[in-house]
Amino acid sequence: MNETREAVVVGAGAAGLVTAAELGRRGVGDVLVLERGEGVGASWRSRYEGLRLNTIRQFSGLRGLRIRRSTGRYPSREDFIAYIEEYARRAGLDVRCGVTAERIERTADRDWRMTTDGGDLIARYVVIAAGWDREPVMPEWRGSETFTGELIHSSEVRRPADYAGREVLMVGAGNTGIDLAGLLIDAGAQVVVSMRTPPTIVPRDWHGIPTGPGAVPLHRLPPRLADLIVAPAQRVMIRDLAPYGIPRPPAGMFTRFREEGVSPAVDDGFVAALRAGRTRVVGEIERFEGREVVLRDGERLTPAAVICATGYRRGLEPMVGHLGVLDAAGAPLRPRGAPEHPAAPRLYFVGYTYRIARNIPLFSGQARRVATAVARDRATGRAPARAPAAA
Repeated sequence: MNETREAVVVGAGAAGLVTAAELGRRGVGDVLVLERGEGVGASWRSRYEGLRLNTIRQFSGLRGLRIRRSTGRYPSREDFIAYIEEYARRAGLDVRCGVTAERIERTADRDWRMTTDGGDLIARYVVIAAGWDREPVMPEWRGSETFTGELIHSSEVRRPADYAGREVLMVGAGNTGIDLAGLLIDAGAQVVVSMRTPPTIVPRDWHGIPTGPGAVPLHRLPPRLADLIVAPAQRVMIRDLAPYGIPRPPAGMFTRFREEGVSPAVDDGFVAALRAGRTRVVGEIERFEGREVVLRDGERLTPAAVICATGYRRGLEPMVGHLGVLDAAGAPLRPRGAPEHPAAPRLYFVGYTYRIARNIPLFSGQARRVATAVARDRATGRAPARAPAAA
């Protein structure tokens, strides 16, 4: 038998929870939040120990509830999980965990039918907030099946201390790769980083001052102008890393973010370890040969573990790919909440746009736009002609 709800939100992370709360504030009382994991913030629960937010506490909360000052400047993984648990509890949200949304179809009544592994749901309004990093991406290398060591994605790492005394090859020098490499080094692992494209690296703090807030106003500028403004500070804070195997990136920080979606890597100790000779950077992997990893330049390594910090896919194609609402890369064509795509009335996406800093409050603004659109549609029976002003 089908279960009928007025609104269903897919994903109980920060984006999904704030959307459900905003819908409730606008009078939508019958809202169900689905989460495939075993608790709210499932993606945070599965990440490695030592992970912290890259943005300061004041820039990381959701509308209606501040993060406690006791969490410090950069809340830890555990602190943020506790925060969103409290958020869901205070908002009185109806969250159903352990349920995976599989496919969404239009009904004859112009509502939405959602097929899940726990039965079908019918809803007038559906919000997809399943997260940017839903499916880990693992590279394919010739001979990888012959590797006798550990070959995993970074999403599978739980305790950096488990790698103490072991040789680790970290693949990827992006945000996760740099952060996790630093934690592994501190835990006593012998880490080598395999890099394809030089990253833009920024320190988390500079002389005790957070660097993230400085990036917020620069998003309003053309990317190349923002690059020109920030480049001198970057050179002073990080200095030249070419002698250590990391040449200057091919493009500026804001240009790369706008054109490639590549965020800067936030350094919290990796650069110091690199300069001190406690780690090194090598080139790309060519192939695997049993116990050995062969690089493109011919160097051979024999790590005990290869950890791939190689990013994620959205993984939305099975759910909504047939509706014409995704681009070629699998991201929503209308990612800013509302208005929705004309091909899919009353189907919204929240949490699929990012900035270099202050991302989580961005979700609150998108959630408010969705809630406003839903309230207007309930009152008039017509979708809004244009999105309300950004929060």
